[in-house]
Formats: sequence, C-alpha cells, structure tokens
Amino acid sequence: MTDIKSFHEQVKRGDLEKVRAAIAGDRALLDATNESGQTALLLAKYYRQEETAKYLLSLDPKLDVFNASVAGQTNVVLDQIDRDRSLIEQHSNDGWTPLHLAAFFGHSDLADALLDRGAPIDALSTNAMKNTPLHAAAAGGKTELVQLLLNRGANPNARQEGGWTALHSAAQAGNREMVEALLANGADINARADNNQGPLDLAMMSGKQEVAALLEELGAKLQ
Repeated sequence: MTDIKSFHEQVKRGDLEKVRAAIAGDRALLDATNESGQTALLLAKYYRQEETAKYLLSLDPKLDVFNASVAGQTNVVLDQIDRDRSLIEQHSNDGWTPLHLAAFFGHSDLADALLDRGAPIDALSTNAMKNTPLHAAAAGGKTELVQLLLNRGANPNARQEGGWTALHSAAQAGNREMVEALLANGADINARADNNQGPLDLAMMSGKQEVAALLEELGAKLQ
C-alpha cells in the first residue's frame, strides 16, 4: 500500500500509471491531505500535471471551496458560498482565498462571480508570500485575470512579501502584454522592492530584452 507522501510525490511528477495503481489499492488517498492540508488534486494543479488532475477529478473527489476553486468548478464554489457566505473571505490551509486560487489558475468566470458576491479584491494571503489575487494572477502568468482584476478595481501597486508588485513579476517573466496592462492601469514603473530592485532590473536580469526595452522607453530606471 502506498503511503500518502509517496503518493503525493507521484502526483507531483505526473506519474499517472502509479497514481492510478495507488488509488486502486487505497481509494482513501484521493481525499487524503498532507501536513499542509493539500490534497492530490491541489498538488496536481500546483505542479501543472493536467492529465493527472483530470484523472483525479474524474474520480469525483470531495471538493471543498478551495479545491473547487483550483479546479475551476464555478457552480460547486458558488453553491458552497451561497450556503455559507463566510467562505468567500476564508483562507485555505496553505493561505489562499478562493479568489487567489481562481486568479492563479486563470478561471475568469469564477473570479468574476466571486467578485460579484463581494470577494475582497485586495485580500492578503496568510502564507509567507502575503500577496493579493493580482499578484497571484501575475505569478500564474494569467494576463486575462490581471486585466479582469484591474478592471474591477485591484490596486496595481499592492506589495507582497519582499516588496514586489505585480509589475515586478510580469517584468521578470517577460510578459509584455501583462506589463502593458499594468502600466495602463497605474502601476508604478519604478516601484522598488525591499532590495531596491525595480521591474527593469528584473527584466534585465532575466534576459527579457523586449520587455526591458519597453520599460526603458517608458522611463524605467535601473537600481
């Protein structure tokens, strides 16, 4: 019988054959959580093992509001929130609100619905990152979600742990479309992190020449 730690490692690697075999031997693994309160489905999504995540979802796992948010199961999320409105502001065991998770994984319809129901748009995660849903969308590379959150009033200059703004993340990733969206909505082009690095520094350090050139053209300064 596979222990939960080994099973979760198989999930993170996307070893679907071993994942299937493990669950066949012990169905309880499907909904078991690790010391951080994370299920196999959550880990599969975090590690971008989409085939494994699809398989796990096909087994009809128990979906709390957070796992349902990760999976983009809008109806499940809204049904739970409509029965318990406090869920919309609660944080998962690993520190995220439903809106953070919808933003990171790019679930636009769910994010819109959560905001319509009053989800706090600039809520801070309770983990070490101390970030907002806008940071989460930027970290996930989800430009559409970044634009959606900006359109709904997210603070473009919110700071996460280390002093990073969403523009720092977008610049480091070389995501020109996201950089342009943030700047068009008031992001500070010369925002300084706690180590005094700005978006241009990160673009240069990451070899993102196109974005670095854009930032320089628009007035960004190096550290």
